[in-house]
Amino acid sequence: MKSKLLKITGSVLIGGLFLWLAFRNVQFAELWDKISDVTFYWLPLFLIVLPLSHYLRAERWRLLLVDHGQKINRTTLFAGVMLGYVVNTFVPRLGEISRPVYVARKEGISSGNLIGTIVAERFFDLLTMFFLIVVISFLLVSDFEILQTVFGLENWSWKQYIWIPIVFIIIGIGMILFYRFMIFLDQKQIIENPVLIKVINAAKSFGEGMISLRRIKQWPAFLLYTAGIWTGYIFMTYLPFYMMSMQDVYGLTFSDGIVITIVSSLGVSVPTPGAVGSYHLFIQQSLHLLYEVPLVEALTYATVTHAATIATVLLIGPLSLWWDKYYTLKNA
Repeated sequence: MKSKLLKITGSVLIGGLFLWLAFRNVQFAELWDKISDVTFYWLPLFLIVLPLSHYLRAERWRLLLVDHGQKINRTTLFAGVMLGYVVNTFVPRLGEISRPVYVARKEGISSGNLIGTIVAERFFDLLTMFFLIVVISFLLVSDFEILQTVFGLENWSWKQYIWIPIVFIIIGIGMILFYRFMIFLDQKQIIENPVLIKVINAAKSFGEGMISLRRIKQWPAFLLYTAGIWTGYIFMTYLPFYMMSMQDVYGLTFSDGIVITIVSSLGVSVPTPGAVGSYHLFIQQSLHLLYEVPLVEALTYATVTHAATIATVLLIGPLSLWWDKYYTLKNA
């Protein structure tokens, strides 16, 4: 209990630090004036794209489970995905656990296995994000040094960049070796303690989920869903450009939306409740350094888009859980 409290306190403090860094050079009165001038005709489409992207994530997750011999209702998977985002809004990273646990308890299957599939999914998302970073580094951003400053990598040498793909390879091999070692312990029956046997079985189920990427039979569909997820994220970044006519004033295009999406993904990955602070700072600095958007306008963009995202998640999340329960009872 104390460790959880310390983690939550630490994440709140980190978020507070990022908020201070984002707001320290901005006058609140000026920020409020900018927010008051924001137009919201882009919002209805935003409200459609966000849950659609999360639905595609649920569909992609279903491929990991179907090819693993588990067939789960789409409503349950989508509700699990949305529950994860709702929980992450308040307690960072806990949503990655609550999502598979919800589905596992509802379907009566191994939660360890489903948690393993989340690890596999996140690993693939990291690979995708790394690929997009390479794309924007060589094709979409003219000044690589500025991009390094945005990511905080201005002191990195080429040798340090080489370690990135090596780390991915090491993680992938580690996941496979972990699973095979659990299989070895289970088959050889070296351990006789019933408690340890249960631990090994749980670890084997978890490892089986982690290597689920190897067993995907519908790779074209999996890659298509992945492209759809990230395209949705990019649209969620691009559409709000219109709230302050940033596409006209600063010439921001869809390709620039790709750049800002990758930066925001790094901000969201920082363990703060609902990405508060980290998202604001990463978006503000990327818009300011890459496209010379004034700090107050960049922070206005970050504040409004973050609020719209959180509000949508907190609206769609409970509705999806209610619908899943209603759908289950109706078909029972």
